[in-house]
Amino acid sequence: MKMSNLETAAQLRAYCARIGADPLLVQGAGGNASWKDGGTLWVKASGTWLADAEINDIFVPADLTHLRRAITNSNYSVTPKVVGSSNGRPSIETLLHALMPHKVVVHLHAVEILAHLVRENPIEDFKKLIGDSIKWVCVDYFKPGADLAEAVAEQLATQPDVDVVFLRSHGLVIGGEDVERIESTLCQLLSLLKNRTLPPSTDIESATPDSTFQIGGYVPCGDKEVNQLAIKDEFVSRLQTEWALYPDQVVFLGGEAAIIGRSFELSDLDKVSETNPPYVFSIGKGVYESLTISAAQKAQLRCYYDVLVRQEVAGKLTSLNNDQIASLLSWDAERYRKIAST
Repeated sequence: MKMSNLETAAQLRAYCARIGADPLLVQGAGGNASWKDGGTLWVKASGTWLADAEINDIFVPADLTHLRRAITNSNYSVTPKVVGSSNGRPSIETLLHALMPHKVVVHLHAVEILAHLVRENPIEDFKKLIGDSIKWVCVDYFKPGADLAEAVAEQLATQPDVDVVFLRSHGLVIGGEDVERIESTLCQLLSLLKNRTLPPSTDIESATPDSTFQIGGYVPCGDKEVNQLAIKDEFVSRLQTEWALYPDQVVFLGGEAAIIGRSFELSDLDKVSETNPPYVFSIGKGVYESLTISAAQKAQLRCYYDVLVRQEVAGKLTSLNNDQIASLLSWDAERYRKIAST
């Protein structure tokens, strides 16, 4: 039986609240969702949290006819028109939702899938593990927004019947006629793409309080597993060479890890903390977080750890390059999202 738009909206809000509370599916203000109601696209507002979908008004009505007309004219830089008096700003990735023909669309950075997407050749994984059981395409990394929308549009032009679009070094987009279909597809993907995880070290403790760090405005990170990033050799090497793996990590945590060697002086910490990084990684000692750390930043570092723990020790990952990092950090839309998410 076809559901009304009110039923679809209620079910999607409930679903968003549920997945938004799972850090292996959604991290902080990351991810977005939408449903189509005639000529209106209801899409998550930039900077809002999916976890708040049932307690806050996180969806913004955008003119879908206007967006589709822009897509027809290959205008992927179009600014969505908000319908009515909403003060929210439509998600940076609103065009992805307009491009998908499905009534309901969800975009996530699910860790189990993101762990594949940051590898050198995820398409081979998908061919082997998913095959034809789900209709999917995979798009190379592009900056979120217009560039990514254009790349997705090109793929959908040749394969218009796909239900899943994988975004390399980013996440995935799932389309369905209802929330039940979205949930079914995601559950199937999570099962097919499940990774083995590195065994956690039982002897790792949280970083210990240190007056040197306290003077610099940093306290020990209380997450014992995240603390391994500065302790275990396989993680330390990735901090140094494979830090910037996906957009949200860069936006919320910066383009490079703030690392201090095993032997350091106060001047070394002063130099590292000049840019006020949210975290300082003291090799062999632990991870220290800024006194001004946000919940969104904590969620992103935990996500980085969760992605790394799902990699083979010798597995190669694809990092964003300097130009891609600079493009994200200088983008007003991402600055707005970062501020709005706190």
